[in-house]
Amino acid sequence: MTQTLVTPPEACSHLVLYGVSWEMYEQLLAIFAENPTPRMSYYKGTLELRTPLQEQERYSWTLGRLITALSEELKLEIRGLKSTTWRSQPKALGKEADECFYIQNERAIRGKLKINLAVDPPPDLAIEIDTTHSSVNQMDIYAELKVPEVWRWQQGKLSLYCLTEAGYVESENSLAFGSFPVKELRRFMQLDSEKGENARLREFRQWVRSQLQQ
Repeated sequence: MTQTLVTPPEACSHLVLYGVSWEMYEQLLAIFAENPTPRMSYYKGTLELRTPLQEQERYSWTLGRLITALSEELKLEIRGLKSTTWRSQPKALGKEADECFYIQNERAIRGKLKINLAVDPPPDLAIEIDTTHSSVNQMDIYAELKVPEVWRWQQGKLSLYCLTEAGYVESENSLAFGSFPVKELRRFMQLDSEKGENARLREFRQWVRSQLQQ
């Protein structure tokens, strides 16, 4: 097993290990089970451990709140599982999203405390906050986990990707929210020194209602 330690700006710890067995990966998951950091991505023997930046956590929390509020306004049931670890031993991969949600398949997992991807569907929507370079292709992991939709936030832009037989394809519309203009959520993601988080959430709800009236 070899390793590379990268310490980029903002003191974000980034450790990459190569030649890691599945057994070692599961041991590390167990060790860090009571501590949400570091975040781990495992792909066919390569393990990346990353401590999220405050910026990443802030955008993740904000986007998660917006998605939850949007689902309420659209009268959709939703279940959020934040950075739950999703893994598949046969495919030798595992991933912790920044946020993840069941929406279309919420009913299938309703009431379950433990979700098993061998019999249960994967999350309908995963969120990736890209603030630093990753050594593991996160989209490859999501594709093999069969996550239908991934939203990526990077440099003030919100991009939507839907899974096809050829892999992820960028889309204007969301599988979970249909034709609703979800890319406009970026307007409510930016920091605002004049408004608090709850005030902006109330403004977002008003905007959603105005869209539904059109």
